[in-house]
Amino acid sequence: MKSVYKDIIFNKSKLNYQMLDAIADLVRVIDANDRVIFVNSAMEKQLGYDKMTLVCRIDEFEIPTTIAKRTIDTGEIIQREEIINGIYYSVKCSPIRNTGGQILGAIEVFRNISTERKLITEIIDKNKNLSVEMAQAEKIQTLLLPEEGFNENIKLNYIYKPSSILSGDMFDLFKIDEDNFGIYIADTVGHGFAASMLTMFIRFIIRSIRPYTLLSPAKALKALQTRFSELNLGIENYFTFFYGVYNKKTSAFLYSNAGHYPSPILISKGEAQVLESRGYPITKFLKDADYTEKKTDLNTGDKLFLMTDGIMDSKNSKNEIYGTNRVVKILEDHENGELDLLANDLYKFTLGEQKDDITAVLLKVW
Repeated sequence: MKSVYKDIIFNKSKLNYQMLDAIADLVRVIDANDRVIFVNSAMEKQLGYDKMTLVCRIDEFEIPTTIAKRTIDTGEIIQREEIINGIYYSVKCSPIRNTGGQILGAIEVFRNISTERKLITEIIDKNKNLSVEMAQAEKIQTLLLPEEGFNENIKLNYIYKPSSILSGDMFDLFKIDEDNFGIYIADTVGHGFAASMLTMFIRFIIRSIRPYTLLSPAKALKALQTRFSELNLGIENYFTFFYGVYNKKTSAFLYSNAGHYPSPILISKGEAQVLESRGYPITKFLKDADYTEKKTDLNTGDKLFLMTDGIMDSKNSKNEIYGTNRVVKILEDHENGELDLLANDLYKFTLGEQKDDITAVLLKVW
């Protein structure tokens, strides 16, 4: 049956047979009676077109004109996807109007997006796999953290909040020998998977250094620097590190700092003291770096607070930084629940927005 609209559509609209045939995408024109009146060469070649029945068909699958009818009835432009014989097509259906604005039919353009869909599917699958790997890495990283609570006469509590799934921060409290404990906090450059792997390396190396060396913070940092340099990583890989040794019998606390900022805060008899010590970050380009060793006391009732810059550099809506004064005030004014108070205050200050890893460690001597 001949379409009464075919000549009208092509004579009274801007459609042109030659132009449509030259398009690489698949194109068909549908009249107001819901009949296919034209397909371009690309569509006829790829999908087939029965000129007797005016039906587009491939194998037993008939390409419906339902969407085109909706476009003709409403005048809306409709974008959809079709899967035809295993091939993904992005289909755009637009109304055809005459110079007076009357809708005469619809034109559908089928664009093969199988390659794009395949790439999207591969990306989604890889992201799923990466998410699983990240979740496993997060579990491992969390399991490496020391347990909260008492370790002989030291009570440990902490806040550990990565900015994403994995953190570039790491800390530990461990026994070196019968009388001495080691405590450190590290902050690696960057975030995510690579930074988290570096934190795990740090923990492994520290635990593998000989006890004799660990008793001297300066020597321990030197050993850590040497071992890290042997990895031969790029200039962009480095970390800051504070390490101290507490002797429970003498109450002595020896410490050295490899560029870690902010420096730990000691609260003794209600007053705060910043444990400053200079030293370069751990990087392969400073193989001969030496570290200064300082000494103080940790007596019963004292508190030692360590943190990464994710706390003090947090900003509010006015672009003001949280700083260290707020932290010191909480530590000086309260004997219990300091970390909960800090976490709540920081949350209110930033309105819950976190851009960097946040780690805070509080040691109390009993």
